[in-house]
Amino acid sequence: MAEVNKVGEKTVIKFEKEEIEKIQKFKNDYADVTAKLGELEIELLVFEQQKKQLDSYKEQLQQKYLQLRGDEVKLANELKEKYGDGEFDINTGIFTPKR
Repeated sequence: MAEVNKVGEKTVIKFEKEEIEKIQKFKNDYADVTAKLGELEIELLVFEQQKKQLDSYKEQLQQKYLQLRGDEVKLANELKEKYGDGEFDINTGIFTPKR
């Protein structure tokens, strides 16, 4: 049972050891959870920065893809205009016109 004492006009109560341990455990658990939440926020911050970088790189690759596609269509049109319709074998370098 808690110890009750009178100090001057005030009554003071000293908690039992088990009660103090329970309170200390709550204090430690709160500190642990708070620290982990802080670590998580930092990890999320780093992740968001990495995601922004990846999104930027993705956008660059998409633009490059669209540019390549446009260049391919342009080249195909130039070759068609020069040689007509047909098939090209890239391994042999031979173009076979359609008849």
